[in-house]
Amino acid sequence: MKKPSLEERINQVVAKYRNDPFLRAQELKKLLKEAEKAGELHAIGKLNMYLASAMIGQGRRGGMLAYAYKAVSIFEETNDRGLLARSYNLLGIAYAGQGSFQRAITMYQKGLDLIRRKNYSVIRKDTLLNNIGDAYFQMGAYRKSLQIAKKGYDESKKSLPENHLRIAVFGLNFFDSLSCLGAYDRAKALLDEIKPNVEALPKSIYVGAYYVRQAYLMYLTGDAEAAAKYADVVYELIQANCDTYEFHNYVERIIYAELQNGDLERARRFSGVLTDYAAKNEHIKDQIVAKRAAAAICRATGEDDLALSYYRQISEHFEALMNENRAIQYESQQSVETASSEIGKLLGRIRASQDKADRDALTGLHNRAALVRIADAFIRNAREKGRYLGGIFIDIDFFKEYNDVYGHAAGDEAIKLVSSACQAEETADIQFFRYGGDEFFGMMLGRSSKSIESLALRISEKIRASGVEHIKNPNGRRLTLSVGVVDFRVGQGECTILDVIKFADKALYRAKDAGRNAVFACSVNRGSDPVYRRVAGRTDTFLRGEHYEKAADEATNRSGF
Repeated sequence: MKKPSLEERINQVVAKYRNDPFLRAQELKKLLKEAEKAGELHAIGKLNMYLASAMIGQGRRGGMLAYAYKAVSIFEETNDRGLLARSYNLLGIAYAGQGSFQRAITMYQKGLDLIRRKNYSVIRKDTLLNNIGDAYFQMGAYRKSLQIAKKGYDESKKSLPENHLRIAVFGLNFFDSLSCLGAYDRAKALLDEIKPNVEALPKSIYVGAYYVRQAYLMYLTGDAEAAAKYADVVYELIQANCDTYEFHNYVERIIYAELQNGDLERARRFSGVLTDYAAKNEHIKDQIVAKRAAAAICRATGEDDLALSYYRQISEHFEALMNENRAIQYESQQSVETASSEIGKLLGRIRASQDKADRDALTGLHNRAALVRIADAFIRNAREKGRYLGGIFIDIDFFKEYNDVYGHAAGDEAIKLVSSACQAEETADIQFFRYGGDEFFGMMLGRSSKSIESLALRISEKIRASGVEHIKNPNGRRLTLSVGVVDFRVGQGECTILDVIKFADKALYRAKDAGRNAVFACSVNRGSDPVYRRVAGRTDTFLRGEHYEKAADEATNRSGF
């Protein structure tokens, strides 16, 4: 039985421990060590992304920031825009967890910009928009958050009327902004609108979030009887294990409203909910919320000493929270600095290893394995920016005969000589590859046809000028090259690496059929046949341009082209 790949095992761990963030993190860390040892960059990024997600469930804000930062740094080195966008989202959540909402919005927006034209399956636009709106809401920018929530709500109703969850989420966020702005009538109408969508959902946190808002709104508008009815629905959902974390703030508000209405029994029930949750999770914020509600009940019942005791504890909790936040911010900054250093070293090792694997041992040029990766990047860049894309195919003339006369060691030296001439022309936008034997292939980005042809001439003339003897070569009895070049205007149509190779190869064979020691060019335009041209050709002095026309015509006529 075939062993699952590392990526497959990552997916298996995430699925198996979906509801247990602690075990999920432990297993993912084991796989992370394996991925780093193997230098599998994509898997390393994916593991850091999932570990960041697991930190949310553990309440570890500092740890989440470090893992999310690593995931972003790694996916910025890959072509996986979907997972990069998801990692930006997690980094935004990490910043929001520290109260850095402006940074959070910046991260969410970066993710949104990546997928603006496409909804990736790993992260949706509405998720990022929802998080941006929530960050504005947390900063008190209610009108801005209202605009985002309303837009998401209106678009969801129009384009995805059956997506009840999406409509409910945007609707609830829309309600929050409306209620904070005092637009109670519109807020009530909105809750009525989304009720069918909420009722279509399973009994979950979103259902509880809906009814707790109904209860709060009824208290605000003075309908205590309806408010109590909705509050009872919320309590029943909580008793059925509905998580309350997402709407603790509304539960606390309901307690105060119930106390104002003299409903001590319901206030105590909900205070118990907050107390139980705080005892279970032991987060300082949860302790503050629970004790604040308990103190309010003590004041309402005349237990002032107990209320004072709660307030003293709350004061201590606030001090501890401030210390914790400072520690988390320091820890997070240290984590980011450490993560940045670790990622830099890791990427350096991986690049060195990748570069070594991508290089031909004899020549130092890129090998064919590297061709596809680099060509894909060139083609994508040319397509997105409407740039020229060029290819050049080089072949040593009568190389078999050269090996037969001078031996394979001399043949290797000839190959290295041509490789050196190619490497001297390399830039970020010009890359050469040893295609096989005595064949070399190069790709150029953003170079005009004249520039590509000039490059081919420089290499050809450099080899000819080296004066390396080759008595079996009728072209001056010295080492020479046959070269084919092609230029694409990628913005005018689709193009693949196979297209570039094919047309450059055809130009090369025209150079060979014309007697070798020649450069032929091919131009490709959409909607018309490729056009082949002589750039330079077969004479002892390697004449170019107009001086070559007569000899080239004779050679071409003989070859049948």
